[in-house]
Amino acid sequence: MRRFWLVGILSVFAALTSAQTFDAVSIKPSAPDARGGGFNLSPGHLNAKNQSLRDLVEFGWDLKDYQVSGGPSWVESEHYEVIATFPAATSRADRARMMQAMLADRFGLVVRHVSKEVSGYALIAAKGGPKLHAPGSEEPGMMLGRSRATGQRTLTATSQAIVNLASILSDIMGRPVEDRSGVDGKFDFSMAWTPDAVDGGTGAAGGKVLPPPENNEPGPSIFTALQETLGLKLESAKVKVPTVEIEKAEKPGSN
Repeated sequence: MRRFWLVGILSVFAALTSAQTFDAVSIKPSAPDARGGGFNLSPGHLNAKNQSLRDLVEFGWDLKDYQVSGGPSWVESEHYEVIATFPAATSRADRARMMQAMLADRFGLVVRHVSKEVSGYALIAAKGGPKLHAPGSEEPGMMLGRSRATGQRTLTATSQAIVNLASILSDIMGRPVEDRSGVDGKFDFSMAWTPDAVDGGTGAAGGKVLPPPENNEPGPSIFTALQETLGLKLESAKVKVPTVEIEKAEKPGSN
């Protein structure tokens, strides 16, 4: 009986281990003159084009740039083409574990998880309080866009919590934004701002923390749009975030 029990445990372990690895992986250095890049996902297929190991770590652990540190200089300077296959029905969480296992196996990656305080923003209620509207009948959603008429960036949200606004502001600002507004519930809201006033039109501040304006003069910055349109305010703050420190990494062989 004990033998059958042990065999059963080993079979389950083998199945779980198999489920957490890609079916096949190809890793090759990017061409020296390669331009652009990104991650292309389709059912059962991942293509990471012209990505550094740091980029792969960010993707594998669903992190922002400011949440990854450490490692030798090549983890940022050298880029790779990674193609991986996996069962089409694989969940996002399992795919992430497959990515992490692949990085440990092929790059000899060893990481340490640390909670750190980094420079970012707190999203708070502005003087006079929030200017938010009760949700209507439209489906919940949040969309970033750009006005062809004015060139301004736009944000339109339906039935969204303020914590979700803080999350998308974090993507826009390139730094963590923590909801400290104390505003509960879901709302419809929209705003527009001039991207040059924040990020030169790139959509992210490249990790640099921008100081809020010192006055309340009208202007199409994201800071002003938040205050005048939504009655919310960004102020510089230290924000605690989960981070990954690269302790060890090795260049992979090409195949």
